[in-house]
Amino acid sequence: MRSRVAAIVLLVLAAARGESQTVPLTTETAATGPAGRTVFETAAEAIDNEPSYITGAERLRWDGPLLRLVYSPASNVELDIDWVVRVGAGTEPGQGSVSDYGDVTLRAKWRFLGGRPGRPHLAARFGVTLPQTSYNETSGRALGLGPNTLRAFAQGLATFPLGSRGRLHANLGFLIFDEVFRPHDQRDFLLYGLAGERDLGAGVELLAEVAGRTGDGEPGAEVSAEARAGLRFGKGRVRGVAAVRRGLATADGTWGGSVGLTWTLRSGGAAASIAP
Repeated sequence: MRSRVAAIVLLVLAAARGESQTVPLTTETAATGPAGRTVFETAAEAIDNEPSYITGAERLRWDGPLLRLVYSPASNVELDIDWVVRVGAGTEPGQGSVSDYGDVTLRAKWRFLGGRPGRPHLAARFGVTLPQTSYNETSGRALGLGPNTLRAFAQGLATFPLGSRGRLHANLGFLIFDEVFRPHDQRDFLLYGLAGERDLGAGVELLAEVAGRTGDGEPGAEVSAEARAGLRFGKGRVRGVAAVRRGLATADGTWGGSVGLTWTLRSGGAAASIAP
């Protein structure tokens, strides 16, 4: 009897480990962590040949470290806040290296369907990005690192089990993006994301996604699309992540990467598995 109970506990914990961990992907899972669960995520990213929306010159762009805290006040609700501490760019002709503080994003997710084995999870998420990155530096030179505008979004999230070891995540929603060069005007985008995860065993997961936004873009609020592929590895409370990035839209760079980790500070109660 004890061995059966221990096996059930281990299965629940194994299912819970990945539900709140999204880095290095940008597509969000519809699953939620158990009540009381607290996860810290951090990552650093870079991509080459990203064009400046001000000068059009291509440069090496980097962001990090990302600091994100995810908390589950209930088993079907997650709240998170993240801050990109620094953003910067180098190798732009005539500019040299520039950097500034990154933006802060607040999000809330409500899972309204899920929790039964072999069934999909459905959730809704909304959030807002508060601008911290300045359009200009103190000397008045245009940095072009961030739009310095408010952005708000709402999304529908779905997660489907794929056999005993795979999961598919789909995101679809709307983004309201205040324009950079025209005050009191905005760009409206369709947000999308499609990601897959595959458990390879020994604490290693294979990850891949395509995500972005589409619509009528303007400089500073452009259409964006990116593909990522990578790994999540580790069995304990701390797990590492790494991914290769590939920009797909004109405003994105060419090749880059992302590395980071997730640290479960508090496990919380039992979480429902989405495996069959």
